[in-house]
Amino acid sequence: MKITLISPYEEIYALGIRILSSCLKKEGHNIQVIFLRNCFYDRYKDKTLNEVVELSRGTDLIGISLMTNLFENAVQITQMLKKNLSVPILWGGIHPTIRPEECLDYADMVCIGEGEETLVELARKMENGADFYNIQGMCFKEKGKVIKNKLRPLIRNLDSVPFLDYSYENHYILVDGHILKADEDLLKKYFWSHSAYPILATRGCPFSCTYCCNNTINEMWPEHKFVRKRSIENIIRELIEAKNNLPFIENIIFDDDAFFVYNEEEIGEFCTKYKKNIGLPFTIGGITPTTFDREKLLLLVDAGLIGVRIGIQTGSERTKRMYKRYYSNEQVEEVAKKLNEFKDKIKVIGYDIILDNPWEKDEDLVETLMLLSKLPRPYFLNLYSLTFYPETELYKLAKNEGLISDETKDIKKKWMYDFKKSYLNKLFILVNEYASVGSKISSKQMRLLTDRKLRKLKLSYLLYIVLKIKVNRIPWIKDLLRKVLNEVKRGDLSKISFNIKRFLRYKRL
Repeated sequence: MKITLISPYEEIYALGIRILSSCLKKEGHNIQVIFLRNCFYDRYKDKTLNEVVELSRGTDLIGISLMTNLFENAVQITQMLKKNLSVPILWGGIHPTIRPEECLDYADMVCIGEGEETLVELARKMENGADFYNIQGMCFKEKGKVIKNKLRPLIRNLDSVPFLDYSYENHYILVDGHILKADEDLLKKYFWSHSAYPILATRGCPFSCTYCCNNTINEMWPEHKFVRKRSIENIIRELIEAKNNLPFIENIIFDDDAFFVYNEEEIGEFCTKYKKNIGLPFTIGGITPTTFDREKLLLLVDAGLIGVRIGIQTGSERTKRMYKRYYSNEQVEEVAKKLNEFKDKIKVIGYDIILDNPWEKDEDLVETLMLLSKLPRPYFLNLYSLTFYPETELYKLAKNEGLISDETKDIKKKWMYDFKKSYLNKLFILVNEYASVGSKISSKQMRLLTDRKLRKLKLSYLLYIVLKIKVNRIPWIKDLLRKVLNEVKRGDLSKISFNIKRFLRYKRL
């Protein structure tokens, strides 16, 4: 059976699509994957979609993976395919899992939750001409009626899942408006950060933060409120295979929500085998103040850890309760202090912060700014504008209070870096400019910058201007030039535009 899988994501690592491709190939199916690289806010050109149609002719099933901000792109692709082909189209991913009925307005069928077992069963039944409308974890629309089957249990044994499919003989990549057959040079050219291999060691999250999709996922599968872990041996085998098949890899990115759920013995085993078999520098995302452990950190640094990303989100006690982020600012400071002990080895420390919360007051933002002023430098901030992703607790609250007037504009087309141009938001940018080059805005200066009376008299803004002029902005300019030059070398015009837009957005603030 011939199956076409389409990834509309900007990057080509597409972990879900690549795993599904491996699952289907294992069953003997003929799989082609089309990476339709595109910024979510840009629509595809007709000539590009016509090429997708031609590539998809003769296909028995088409699958498209999407998140909420790619909904409009998926609609555009699906409508063009349906206009020209009579092929069933399946949608899967986070948004179809959470909003299957909405997705069935466009797709013929929807996969809810993890798709490995579901898609294999669907392909097998379709090939054998068997009835597939009773498959667990799927949703259909038949004669205007929605058929929503029982949820399929989440996969417990993650070692049973095959590794990512990087065999590119039937892979295609969108480059400058044209779809090209993938080869090693194209794969290397458009790989994530050019040389970083992304991997997930775990699935799930121990938390249910009210702004996150895990808030909804954990409610859908209440019996699975735990993080499922791959064995250390399985992780190392994937990385060995990746090194052999992708010789240009220079570092590894563990993009888990909660990597530190591995106990100290497991971390020790990982580090021993990683140093022996892999030996590349690596970064870990998804660390939280409550899962952090210094003894684990010691082992990981010795094995090659060079970067971490930690979710702070806010320093406000009131906002933490709203987000269900149960940790103290003292815990954050303690984690930052311990990380700083290894600043000669850990080159990149990033903290996630959420802005534009309509329920936050100025004093909540001031609490966060004061916390940031106490953290050791250097570090950088990942600043995000709060988005009400569908069916999360915050989405429901915002909907009830009339804060969402147009879901397409307010959610699906919202850019998470597009913060409001408020004075306090400008201070977060200023903190980032200083901290990223190792400089400091002291707690005393921050108190002056955020003092209500001084702000009313515009005196705090004068200090802001002085600090803005004083900060060494050359590294920011160098960083922009470095990114742009890299994309020029790759010929990636969309990424050049993206980096310049993001840089200018920061500078306007």
